[in-house]
Amino acid sequence: MVYRNLLIVFVLTAGILSLKINAYGQDVDPDGYNKFYFDNGAIASEGNMINGKPEGFWKTYYATGGLKSEGNRKNFQLDSTWTFFSEDGLIESEINYVNGKKDGFFIKYADSVIISKEFYIADKKEDFSFYYYETGELKLKVPFIDNREEGIGFEYGKDGNVITLLDYKRGFIAKQERINRTDRKGLKTGLWKDYHDNGNMKSEVRYVNDKKNGYYKEYDVNGNLKRTLKFVNDVLEEEPDELRGPETTIKYYSSGKPKSIGNFKDGLAEGIHREYNQKGEITSSKLFYDGILIGEGIMDESGIKQGPWKENYLDGVLKAEGTYEDGKKIGDWVFYHQNQKIEQKGKYLKGEVPTGIWKWYYSNGQLLREENYRKGLRDGEMAEYDEEGALITKGEYLDGEMEGPWVYELGHHKEEGNYVGGKRHGEWKYTYVNGKVYFEGKYIDGEPDGKHKHFWDNGKLKEDGKYMMGKKEGEWKSYGIEGMLYLVIYYRDGVELKYDGVKIKPAHDE
Repeated sequence: MVYRNLLIVFVLTAGILSLKINAYGQDVDPDGYNKFYFDNGAIASEGNMINGKPEGFWKTYYATGGLKSEGNRKNFQLDSTWTFFSEDGLIESEINYVNGKKDGFFIKYADSVIISKEFYIADKKEDFSFYYYETGELKLKVPFIDNREEGIGFEYGKDGNVITLLDYKRGFIAKQERINRTDRKGLKTGLWKDYHDNGNMKSEVRYVNDKKNGYYKEYDVNGNLKRTLKFVNDVLEEEPDELRGPETTIKYYSSGKPKSIGNFKDGLAEGIHREYNQKGEITSSKLFYDGILIGEGIMDESGIKQGPWKENYLDGVLKAEGTYEDGKKIGDWVFYHQNQKIEQKGKYLKGEVPTGIWKWYYSNGQLLREENYRKGLRDGEMAEYDEEGALITKGEYLDGEMEGPWVYELGHHKEEGNYVGGKRHGEWKYTYVNGKVYFEGKYIDGEPDGKHKHFWDNGKLKEDGKYMMGKKEGEWKSYGIEGMLYLVIYYRDGVELKYDGVKIKPAHDE
């Protein structure tokens, strides 16, 4: 039993494999191995079918004969690793699937070099994704939770060292810290840190003029301190007296009341140093680490910060300044990059609750993001820019959730639409940089609904179909770049049932 006048070849559309059926006078065995051919006689695809549907391992080819893709289907769903090739035979991507959804690493290549490895669970980015320099070295390690950047990420130099710590919150960079840097002469300076593969710190040490100075600390994979060594001008100090506690130095007024109290370890100021007036009131406090001033203000006898404070990086450069009340930030605060340009600034209410306008800046001084807070939650307009000052994101929040119209500028296209309660809702439209429509469709409570259309950059329709409650329903049509219809798939409740109007079943007649 076979079908006649059907040509089945695989095409990649929107990240999933579909079937293409054209009249061409080729036999199809609905329960066996099939090969299909281009007009020029070259093989187009080959693989097994069960009940007229592709199952098992399949390959597709370019008309020139080169392998285009290969992979497995299980229970008619994409399964395990699919590999895609360019016409010159180079791997372009590898995607792992489970039950038709991306699950595992999605790896992309350029000239056989990996440029990204994104980890998916059930079609959503989770855990860490990795991005690489064109020469193959790791550039970024970015954490994801529920398809959105969240947590501590790392930027790497080409030498493999972490050069920036990136703190992501709700898909945005909330804070970044530059480490492992060199001065203009190429000499190591400031704090250097190394990390285990799981993200926990492996070691840390401070450099001055390319030489280790101070304590080198080493940690196990769980973050527990393993050992501490002391260096002076890159020379390891033999048997340092690490067990000896700091020596407390007290100076007195003539009345016998303390004038200042501070600890010293190995001759270096360590911990909190306080100064007092004749009444015994604290007039200033300074916080030291290995002799470096890392903070100054007022710290009461209970160790709680009060009043105006300045906080420094571990190399002594100003990091932040503002006011504390009972150990919590309050009022206006300014945070600085290590080059002393402003990193972010904003205001806190009592209890360290952000309020009002907050601004973030790149290290070149260019505005990165501006947003408003109310009662600790994003509320009101938000705008984000690239390092050249071009707008890349704009929208509004209401009680911490995206609300109303939003715009995203994503390089090769722009996205515009509305959110309600943090979910896409209503009409959304994408446009190419040439102004032509890329996509238009509707969402309800974050789920696609109704008619959705995709277009080529020449304005021709690429794909259209209907969603019902987030699942494809009815006819979905695909078109070539010149506008010719080449594929019709019929869906019911998100499941493919028919191809070009033909229900694929074992034939009853020859």
